[in-house]
Order: sequence, then structure tokens, then C-alpha cells
Amino acid sequence: MSEEQRDWVWYGGRVSIDFVNTKRDRYAAGRELLARPADLEAWFSAAELVPCRGEVDEELLAEARQLREAIDAGVRAVAHDDRFPADAQQVINTWLARTAQHPPRLELSGGRPVLRIATAPVDARGALCQIALDAAELLGSETRKRVRICAGANCSGRFVDLSAGGRRRWCQMAVCGNRAKAAQHRRATART
Repeated sequence: MSEEQRDWVWYGGRVSIDFVNTKRDRYAAGRELLARPADLEAWFSAAELVPCRGEVDEELLAEARQLREAIDAGVRAVAHDDRFPADAQQVINTWLARTAQHPPRLELSGGRPVLRIATAPVDARGALCQIALDAAELLGSETRKRVRICAGANCSGRFVDLSAGGRRRWCQMAVCGNRAKAAQHRRATART
């Protein structure tokens, strides 16, 4: 499958939300874009997280999907102002604990101390840790009030509303927004 046919979307506003959007059409039964280990590797590359070849096996793919669904459960909870699911918290915390494998270090450069913070993942597991950290920073801060689920018919894209007014309703104005406005126009025209 070519990169164009993968149907990746990048309107989420955060890497963790873009990762959640690798399961499309959630309003229906859902369409899995991470069907094979190679799909996850391709997404990591497309998201510019980490290039990897042959690092992802079926077990890691299953763990990645579990993390994605935990983040989505959190997204749904904060978008609807519901109680955050404890099982989602546990999955995200498991991945956050793994970030400790790459702690900040004080190194010497030319005899002077330099703080090195491992922010760039070096492998597929590191990329998932980075996604979990991004989700925790988003869902565990006041920014969570800007997490949205697209109001468009036949859409369920997740995104962070970064607009100044905080009133964005659609994943993309050019897609769902235009469809909604066209449908509203058709209804108004039919009444006259």
C-alpha cells in the first residue's frame, strides 16, 4: 500500500491525537489503519518520530493499539466531561514508566556540565513512550478542555482545538465543515 493510500490524517494538533486517528470511522465499526506491523512502522516514519524497519512485531503492534485505545478512551472522557477511565490511566502510566529508561543526564562537554534530555525516540518503543507522554501532557493539563471529536456527519476524527476562540467543531473546515455548511444550505433551500 502506498503512502497516499494509507489514509493517514494529521489534523489532530498533537502527535498523540494523530496516533488515535489511525483508527478511522469510529462513528461506525471503525477502520483499522494499523493492521500489520509494517503499518505502524510506516506511521512512525510519516509522523517523523523514528525511522524503523523490522522493529515492530505483532506483540508490539498489539501494545501500540492498546495504548492508542487508552488514549482515545481518555479523549472521549475529557471531550464529554466524563470520569477518566482507570484502565486507560493504567495503560498510559505503564508507557510513561518506560520513559524512565531514557532519563535526563548531566554530561560533560569540554569540561563543562551539559544537561542532555532524551526527547527524540531511538526506536519503536521509544516512539510509543513519546506518544504516551504527549497524551499525558495533553489530557493532564488545562489543554484537555480543547480536545474535540468532530461534529461532522460520518466523521469521528479527534483533534485539539487550537483556534483563538476555542469554538472549532470540525476536524477540517475544508472537509467536514464544508459538508455541514452545504447540507445546511440544502435544507434551507428546500424549505423555501
